[in-house]
Amino acid sequence: MTHRIPPDRGGLFQSAIAGLVTTRVGFVASFAVVLSGLFQVGASVEQAASGLLILSVCVGLSTMVLSLRYRVPISIAW
Repeated sequence: MTHRIPPDRGGLFQSAIAGLVTTRVGFVASFAVVLSGLFQVGASVEQAASGLLILSVCVGLSTMVLSLRYRVPISIAW
């Protein structure tokens, strides 16, 4: 007798939550280091905010593009 395995209905949701948690932890862990580095090279508050915004957008886009391209969860660290 064969048993049917029910489809995993929560897989996408769990993957999305895992990705959000990983992104948040990675961002918060290195935020102070990157911000300190930007100030050390003479960036103003506005320049540091712009640099963090661009860096965050690039990391997010590269994570999404690579994950969609290779069809596996990928996390990019900065």
